Amino acid sequence: MNLEQAVAIAPFIKDFYDEDVSVYVCSADIVEVGINHKNLNLNVQKGEPSSKYEKTVTMRSFLEKKRLVVRVPVEKSQFGMSYVAIANPLWNNGEVEGAISVIISDKRYDALRKVGINLSELVKSSHAASEELSASSEELAATARNMEGSTSVTKVGLEKINGISQDIGRISAQTSILGLNASIEAARAGDKGRGFAVVAEEVRKLSEGAKQSAVAISKDIVEVNDTVSNLIEDIRQLAIVSENQAMDIGNLTLSLSEISKMAKELVSHADA
Repeated sequence: MNLEQAVAIAPFIKDFYDEDVSVYVCSADIVEVGINHKNLNLNVQKGEPSSKYEKTVTMRSFLEKKRLVVRVPVEKSQFGMSYVAIANPLWNNGEVEGAISVIISDKRYDALRKVGINLSELVKSSHAASEELSASSEELAATARNMEGSTSVTKVGLEKINGISQDIGRISAQTSILGLNASIEAARAGDKGRGFAVVAEEVRKLSEGAKQSAVAISKDIVEVNDTVSNLIEDIRQLAIVSENQAMDIGNLTLSLSEISKMAKELVSHADA
């Protein structure tokens, strides 16, 4: 866009905004257009020398030959009010011959900055909480894995005990047979074998008691073994869920970190 075109369209620029705006067009020498809205009146008048506004965003855009979007706080404004200036240089045959600027209220920028600060604080708190939750989930998953290993060892121990119980049952059966044979031999010996018959009978009773104990132990071990097996499966599922949860929370932490960066950028743009 050149200077002549900017002067021609300046009166219509306000129609492109849904808020109050002021529009200025400056050449290297004078103010070509000065449209001052009553709510954003910088009192820049057509025909004034451009040098009067050499420190404004409009003339900076002309001198620096680039587009500028600047929030001007009241303490840095030569007009006694804060505002946001959007300025573009005007080119003609590769040379800058002026600049056009649109002045808008900084109320939206202040609101944007406030939202950005609140969002940044909220995300910061959420990020810290998610990091703690992620660490707890990872610790829970590790604990579940350790418990799974411990219960697996317990199950192996129970299987060994069950094997020993079965060995006791076999020994008891063999002892019972020996006791029965001893009773038969004692009976054949008559009176001389009576004492031996008593011992043989006690051996048979002891064998039977051992057999019943071994059966009871085996039954209890089977029940405990089933319980431990179920416990191992529950712990395994807990470990899987905990690991998945830790992964999901880790992804959430990364997302919150990105949102935090965007919130900081939002604030920095509002402060620009």
